[in-house]
Order: sequence, then C-alpha cells, then structure tokens
Amino acid sequence: MNTTTVQKLVTICFAIAIGLYANAWADDWAEKEFKVAGGGMLSLSYPLSWGKKPAYDIFDSITDIRFGPYGPKSKPIFFVHLQAVVGLEAPSDADLMEIAKLEIEDLKKTAFETDIPINDFEGANSRGLYYSITDRKSKRGEFDYLTMAVVASNQLLLKIYFLSSDGAPDFGADAIQMMQSIQYVAPLSE
Repeated sequence: MNTTTVQKLVTICFAIAIGLYANAWADDWAEKEFKVAGGGMLSLSYPLSWGKKPAYDIFDSITDIRFGPYGPKSKPIFFVHLQAVVGLEAPSDADLMEIAKLEIEDLKKTAFETDIPINDFEGANSRGLYYSITDRKSKRGEFDYLTMAVVASNQLLLKIYFLSSDGAPDFGADAIQMMQSIQYVAPLSE
C-alpha cells in the first residue's frame, strides 16, 4: 500500500471512531426542557444514568427538578436536586460568590474539610460556582458527600445539590457538563 492509501484508511477509521463516539454520547445523554415558575423555559442535558425521567414540580416561585433513584423504596446512593428561581435581572458574579460563601459558612459546621475551595465554570449560556464537602455527621442511610453549585443563566438563578454516598457514580465531569448545558429563555414580552 502506498502512503496515500494508508492516509485515506486512517482518515476513514478516524471518522468512523468519531461517529461512534458521538452516537454513544448521544445515547448516554438526554436533553430536556422545563417550564419555569415565573415564565420562560429551562433546558439542560443530563446523563441517562441519573434516570430517564427527572421528577419535576413547581412550588410557588421555585422550579424543582430531581434526578436519581431516590424515594421511600430506593437506597439513597445519589440524588441531584435543582431549584430554580427567576429574578428581575441576571445575577452578577458578586451575587453568585456571596451566595456560595454564605452556603459554605453554613456547611462548615458539618464538614470534614476546614478549607472549602470554590471552583468556577462557564458554559455557552450559563456560569457558576461549585464546592464540595464530606459530611462528618452523616448517619447510616444518609448521603456522605455534597457538591453544591450556584448557577446563573440570564435572569435565572439555580441552586444545584449533588448528593452521594459510597458506591454512587462520580459526578465530576458529568455534573460540570450538565451545568454548562443549562440555558434559560425568558418569555417573550408582549
């Protein structure tokens, strides 16, 4: 075989591998839209390993979305809980930091960690901060680990709780990818 033929074969194999990876990713993730209390739509992508159909409710001004095998008959291994509230304007970076610091001060009371670093991320239509703790006071049947995030997408503010125990999936990259995918579209004004 000459080098041109080998290059073509390598290119074809590479294209097939990319196509298989893209199809595998598409099969492992879902995209869903939710009506938001106060108007507008929230869309996000999530791994199907979190459950094929998230629980969804609206309580007063809070949009509540929950993923995971959680309930009276399921062993609480992991749980993802989003609470979204529409504001009059987009939360600033300073607003997000203030919320994160207040939450961390409260969480320090039960955390193993004394220094809780705050990490940031940015998506195409969202940005936010997240931090993690290990619960030193958890009891049997309760979650051992918490990662909490505050996320802004336009004028939507979300608090997201990733709760897990030993044996739970590692949220890591999946959680960040889900948060980066969040997009809020406000209702059209009349």
